[in-house]
Amino acid sequence: MNFARTTCVIFIAILGALVLSACGPRAEQGGNLDVTVLSISPEPAAVGDAVITLQVRDIAGNPVSDATILVKGTMTHAGMQPVIVGTEARGAGKYVTEGFRFTMGGDWVIIVRATFANGATAERRIDLKGVQGEIKMGMKSDKPKDGN
Repeated sequence: MNFARTTCVIFIAILGALVLSACGPRAEQGGNLDVTVLSISPEPAAVGDAVITLQVRDIAGNPVSDATILVKGTMTHAGMQPVIVGTEARGAGKYVTEGFRFTMGGDWVIIVRATFANGATAERRIDLKGVQGEIKMGMKSDKPKDGN
């Protein structure tokens, strides 16, 4: 009786682990990426419009210049609508975001997703700590610069 119960618990645990691993985020699909944030303008990062310049390389260190790169900015807490923008390729694996906006101050997560010509995809997550809120009269605020 105890053996059957133990076997059942182990089976359910293994089944649960398999289901969770199949449903979880995939950091890599179709290859590895090395993504480096070359710059964020303005520096330091602050609420409002921003330009993020990325260097994208494959696992061998070669620049990836023929991929479609999307950048998703989000935060770790619930209730935040992510910012998803495209990029413009600048050659030699450099990509620049178009229309990215930090909507609030705090710690952000930048997810870079590459889609290659053959349909394969790869993702990298970059933690960006301490995006500053707008500074007004010596006090910090999370309001965007245009007042929205």
